Amino acid sequence: MYLLWSVPNLKAFLLGSWNVQRIVIDRAHAMTGGLKGEATFTPCAGGLLYEEHGTLTLGEHLGRAEQSYLYEFPETEGRASVRFRDGRAFHELDLSHGQDRVCHDCHPDLYDGVFIALSSTAWQSEWNVTGPRKQYGLLTTYTR
Repeated sequence: MYLLWSVPNLKAFLLGSWNVQRIVIDRAHAMTGGLKGEATFTPCAGGLLYEEHGTLTLGEHLGRAEQSYLYEFPETEGRASVRFRDGRAFHELDLSHGQDRVCHDCHPDLYDGVFIALSSTAWQSEWNVTGPRKQYGLLTTYTR
């Protein structure tokens, strides 16, 4: 059970640098691993640019990993529309009540996510991905 932290202004909450710790569970290949790195949310046209860089360990693999998303705030700074780097829609995000459940249908795979604000300096995302191509779970903790 988590104590939830209300985030009325998601844009202000996310802005800046975060330490990233991720647990990776690859159910299709019976492997576990993790990622350690940093994520930054920097202002850009339309919102915030999320850029993540880290070192991924998974099975015998050890190497650099990166990801980026665009967080847009079309109606209010309290809710974001998250997009992939190519502009495609990923999911909506609202942490005004401290938690949000999201879903992304990437046929034939399904991404179910939970975002939890833990404090003014910590939050988590958890993804469960199922389908014929992908079977994995991710638990990511972000801290200042």
